[in-house]
Amino acid sequence: MFCTLNTHKVDMDKLLGGQIGLEDFIFAHVKGQRKEVEVFKSEDALGLTITDNGAGYAFIKRIKEGSVIDHMQLISVGDMIEAINGQSLLGCRHYEVARLLKELP
Repeated sequence: MFCTLNTHKVDMDKLLGGQIGLEDFIFAHVKGQRKEVEVFKSEDALGLTITDNGAGYAFIKRIKEGSVIDHMQLISVGDMIEAINGQSLLGCRHYEVARLLKELP
């Protein structure tokens, strides 16, 4: 789903970008087991940052400490967001996913 540069860990600050050196290592992070979670939006913001890989897959880049999402054990950085309320998000950019999450009542 995405690649990191010089680390096997899910580190959104190390996402593969433009420049790769001859000494660099690329680690591919692939789609894992599907999770279905139910979130009660008790605040205006869920407390997460969304990014995408440019190929139609949006995933969680950061989770704000103490936020609604931070208190959910099943959700973590690097998780792909495939659908919201049954609406597929495959092919959506990160800003489209963020807008849909923000518009949730």
